[in-house]
Amino acid sequence: MENIIFNKLKRFEGKGFDQSLSAAGRWLAYKIIKVEPGSVEVSLPIRPEMTNPSKQLHGGMMAMIMDEISGVAFYSLGSATYYTTVNLVVDYLYSAPVGEIVFTKGKVQRQGKKIANVSCEVFDSKGTCLARATTNLVNTQKEIFDLSSFDNK
Repeated sequence: MENIIFNKLKRFEGKGFDQSLSAAGRWLAYKIIKVEPGSVEVSLPIRPEMTNPSKQLHGGMMAMIMDEISGVAFYSLGSATYYTTVNLVVDYLYSAPVGEIVFTKGKVQRQGKKIANVSCEVFDSKGTCLARATTNLVNTQKEIFDLSSFDNK
């Protein structure tokens, strides 16, 4: 079976990715640096609307970034059925100010028939790990969403 998602993501290496099937993912406005089956690396700038009152990346935004990139890493494997997040365990280590470019790496640790486990880390431009997360995705047994529009963009 052709891996439509991986092939599409691969064409976006080095470019901004505005075609996430997730509205939240499109809003993040990330750039795909590298994608391989089961892993993805992206970068994105911290914008003012992503911050807390002290103008640092909001913890909820950090979690959203890691949830999105974990999902992209998983779907780069080309699953035929839809998996959804059942938990996201985040360790916040540092934050990032407005204007910082952060780099996020997601990697599938295990893809099972029922549960997939994915890890994700966010780094600043100096290579300091700002946060790390693990997530479990559960197979809903529902056929993967229609990818015809995704493939033609």
